[in-house]
Amino acid sequence: MNVRWIHALGLIAAGTIAATLIGRLDQAPSAIAVALLLGLAASPFVHLPQASPVPTIGKLALRTGVVLLGFRITLDDIAGLGAPILVMAVVVSVTVLMATIWISRRVQIGRRLGTLLGVGSAICGASAVAAAGTTIEASDEDTAYAIATVTLIGTFATFTLPAIGTWIGLGDRDLGIWIGMMVHDVGQVVAASTTVGDTALTAAIPVKLMRVLLLVPVLAILASSSLAKAKSTDHADRPSGVQRVRGLVPGFVALFLLASIISSTGVIPDRFASVASDVERVLFTAALFAIGVSVHLPTLRRIGPRPALVSAVVWCVACAATGLILLA
Repeated sequence: MNVRWIHALGLIAAGTIAATLIGRLDQAPSAIAVALLLGLAASPFVHLPQASPVPTIGKLALRTGVVLLGFRITLDDIAGLGAPILVMAVVVSVTVLMATIWISRRVQIGRRLGTLLGVGSAICGASAVAAAGTTIEASDEDTAYAIATVTLIGTFATFTLPAIGTWIGLGDRDLGIWIGMMVHDVGQVVAASTTVGDTALTAAIPVKLMRVLLLVPVLAILASSSLAKAKSTDHADRPSGVQRVRGLVPGFVALFLLASIISSTGVIPDRFASVASDVERVLFTAALFAIGVSVHLPTLRRIGPRPALVSAVVWCVACAATGLILLA
């Protein structure tokens, strides 16, 4: 291992440890979000060389984390809510995803960035953005922008939805369902629903898991979409027929699907699932720090506030519509 790799690993390890410690503080964002912020804050001072292995290490950590994420997705807890609520969760998520992508195209936001914002808002926040970003080979700037946006919206929702739901008269169970449908990150859902009570928590988690489960078909669709192949425009670079068939689902997505299927059978010991979850969070934290520290900040400023505004407006409309349905 040469000096460049040692320096890169040391930098990422330091950022990961710092983000993890900060994320454990009361009222702090998740370590994944903190890692991105730390990386962005450090990027002007680090000045990574052209051939730095930091982005490569980040991508490897990201894809390994996506595979381990599959071990957290099971079907048992989801079935208890009943078909109407589960169908509603799917409809809301798909609507948010499609609306964000559609509006993004109409206001001339990049297709990849619009897709990342839609996936993050519809499924599970930063983790979904990270998984989708590596599937469609989005730039670090687009990935960082989308993660920052959905993290901010999710954090806002964590603190406001419990208060708003209580004020408009939602019962604990319905409020938990609303939180599960409209709060982005799994940790944020837990934090928001816990402030309401055990009934809300019990309802929120299965709804959220149903949304997370949608990551399986969404990643498969994105892997076979034109977005994942857009960089192969030259005829000489286009894959052969066999390569196209093999490339429909990248290796890490296939492993993610396999992990999800295995976890649903119940053969995975609880201890293993717990360890896999812990390792997954560490890998995502490391990957997000690597993404942040590799980002060119002027590019983020050049993107401007319009994509974040689109994502926020779609979320507000979906939030209001879902709340009115639950009140009816």
